[in-house]
Amino acid sequence: MIAPLLFTIAAAHAAPIPADPAAIVSLSARENGEACTKDGRWCVSLVPARDGARPVVRAGATTRAPADQARKDDEDAPSVWPRLVVLGDGRFLAGVQSELSTGYSGGGGNATRVKLYEVTVDRPGGRAILDQPIRASLTIRACFDEKDSAKRLDACHDEYGFSARLGLVPGGAGRLPILSYTTSAWAFPRGASRSSDSTTRPPLRKTDLVRQADPKCSFTRRFTFDAGTGSYRPDQPFPACGDYTEL
Repeated sequence: MIAPLLFTIAAAHAAPIPADPAAIVSLSARENGEACTKDGRWCVSLVPARDGARPVVRAGATTRAPADQARKDDEDAPSVWPRLVVLGDGRFLAGVQSELSTGYSGGGGNATRVKLYEVTVDRPGGRAILDQPIRASLTIRACFDEKDSAKRLDACHDEYGFSARLGLVPGGAGRLPILSYTTSAWAFPRGASRSSDSTTRPPLRKTDLVRQADPKCSFTRRFTFDAGTGSYRPDQPFPACGDYTEL
């Protein structure tokens, strides 16, 4: 089975939150469903919305979860993105994570997306300005009898992993900062592909029992905010990576 993949973003952990320039800081979850900065200065909670949930940023010194807070009653419910972009002028980029999971005979998978919203204190975000996958894993059964098991050296599942991280690009001059989006994708064993039947492939060798990085789906893009569309746009088109990000 695939080990959980961690979504990491470069963040300032111990230093005070700067007023300018923009910075990404980590959030830690609290029992009431909020997530707060390490120094307790800012907290993010979720409120219900037509598309699931929207983030609200509140001053940590006076924060308390709103009465209409969106509750995470199951593992597929939205949750607070555990990072916060502090823009330094009373504005923030706060995020909502949505996870989907599926199970089937001999395998399963999960995929997580993040939606970012521009928010000010005590006011929920409007329309999402960025919506991207940040984590996914998939396990597909590849052995159906002892012959298959021997042919695959007991590596009886094809596995696929995807992770992404968001960061800030220095030098942006617009109303919102330029964001970097860096991904990593891999498959196990070597040669695994969701577009081919694993039972028709040649027998595996010991040298095939490794994670194989997919260079096409391991890339970096820059997102710049487009005022005309009200959303972030990448500097280049994305390759087709549904084998890793779609269940």
